[in-house]
Amino acid sequence: MSSETSDPPNFKKEFSRNLTSNLALFLINIFVGLLIVPFYIDTLGLAAYGIIPLATSFTSYVMLVLDSLNAAISRFLTINIQRSDLTSVTQIFNTALITIIGLILFFAPVAVVIAWFTPDFFNITDIERSGVFLLFALIFLSAFISALRSPFSAVMYAFNKIHYNNYISITYTLTSIGIILALFFTRTPSVCYVGLAYFLSAILSLVLTILLSRKVYDKILISITGFSKRWFFEITEVAKWILVDQIGTLLLLQLSLIIVNKEFGTAAGGEYAIVIMFFNLLWSITGLITSVLSPMYYTYYARRLFTTIHDLSVVSVKCIGLMMALPIALICIFSPQLLTVWVGEEFTHLSILLWILLIPLTMIVSTRPLVLSYSAYNKLRIPAMVTIIAGILNLILALTLPYVYDLGMYGIALAFILAMWLRNVIFIPWYAAKVQGVTPAAFYKPTVPGTLAYFALVIIGYPLVSILAIPASIVDVALVSAVISLVYLTIVIRVILTERERDLIRSILPSFVSRRVPAWFL
Repeated sequence: MSSETSDPPNFKKEFSRNLTSNLALFLINIFVGLLIVPFYIDTLGLAAYGIIPLATSFTSYVMLVLDSLNAAISRFLTINIQRSDLTSVTQIFNTALITIIGLILFFAPVAVVIAWFTPDFFNITDIERSGVFLLFALIFLSAFISALRSPFSAVMYAFNKIHYNNYISITYTLTSIGIILALFFTRTPSVCYVGLAYFLSAILSLVLTILLSRKVYDKILISITGFSKRWFFEITEVAKWILVDQIGTLLLLQLSLIIVNKEFGTAAGGEYAIVIMFFNLLWSITGLITSVLSPMYYTYYARRLFTTIHDLSVVSVKCIGLMMALPIALICIFSPQLLTVWVGEEFTHLSILLWILLIPLTMIVSTRPLVLSYSAYNKLRIPAMVTIIAGILNLILALTLPYVYDLGMYGIALAFILAMWLRNVIFIPWYAAKVQGVTPAAFYKPTVPGTLAYFALVIIGYPLVSILAIPASIVDVALVSAVISLVYLTIVIRVILTERERDLIRSILPSFVSRRVPAWFL
């Protein structure tokens, strides 16, 4: 074992940076998402817009193997860096990089075939075939380039430098949007330009990732001789179960949009994509939060701090539920106004679909940190199988419920949310408790405060907004939301959270924020 050492990450310092950069990434994604969808609909039309999220969904399926490898790499690199084993770290890195390159070469022809036959499979006749082919092909290519970032990103992840990865993501988003706008305003708008923008942005992101990775940790020698059969089998064994879990997750998260496009046409797919974007946005917010926590779980596991893992799990579930209850409730309460401002009054009928997707979401997202806990223990086989079962259940229900009482898209949404609820709310807390050797109530109980908070906000806020007759104005919605948020956060911080939990929040807030928060508030 190498004598090289690595100091443990300064979680307080890095968490603050990671949290700030996550917030910046979140706000940019919201801003871009709110503006780009009506822009696409105005310039390309609703049917053409529906093709873009469809392309990214297909890319997600093909990228499953590469994404599962990335997760396995992050786990092994973090643990071995924390154990100061430079030899293993070098072998893991090179084994991962060479394996990813080999898989990209293997999957490239598959991507070309999918891109070529997509217009026929979905009966896309009102959009130029070559444009659809190039959109899919270039998005696949950009995903392959992004996959090459994985080992380098994992190094930054191991040192809890998640803010570096966030800066790269921000650069990717702004660059791709800038290229899309430039091409759409200087040329005849086409879906293929979206793929080109993603491709060029992916190249820039790869370069930045390599440079920042070497800045964080430059002790790894990149060489083909660093490939290790031992680490190949260990990484792929973990990646195998992560892959199974991700297949199930995609059957849950991405399948509904594909079924809507196939069963009801691209126009209906465009409407469903509008609504599912709210769900995906809220899901992504939770993902950004849990991504900040994940290096902590692996580091605590490497140092055998199992009690700390349990305490972190309980606090994370409770705080994420309470935090996410606010935006989820506000989106439900103001759904007609938000849809009117965002895409037009003719889409306000989608409010019902939005409510179906969001009512159970607080409980669903609050349990996501528990996945990190049993991932740290490398207990992935059973959760992966359960996720696959949930995905298959979603598929069966999505093909059945739309034709029960003519539910249509609502049936697909119900199938999706039911399968998600069974996996996240029923199974995950039980299994995390089993892995950590505690009673299931230890993790079911922390989901309750966020759920109650969501229903309290909706029960009080919805009639209030109806009585006040809030117009479809972003300024009015923002002002009322700000008042509701201030009252809610005050009650949560001063009444619901314990003193220990308030101390934890104060310790991780960026210094420029904590200095400006009144003492009576936190």
